[in-house]
Amino acid sequence: MDISGVMAPAASQVSRQKMGDPASIAVLDKAMDIEMAAASQLINSVVEQTQEVPSEKLPPHLGQNLNVTA
Repeated sequence: MDISGVMAPAASQVSRQKMGDPASIAVLDKAMDIEMAAASQLINSVVEQTQEVPSEKLPPHLGQNLNVTA
């Protein structure tokens, strides 16, 4: 009985997994870098928007009432 044909797919799968690990890690690192850049941009956009707005640019009805029951 020849079992070399049975072992060949399993051996090639193991070699593919060993070769795929560095590639998967590289892709994961790149994805994390992209997520970090996107989060940084989001944080910077929020910080820029929260700077004080001159009161003359706001409508007169804003800031008159405080809802304490919400």
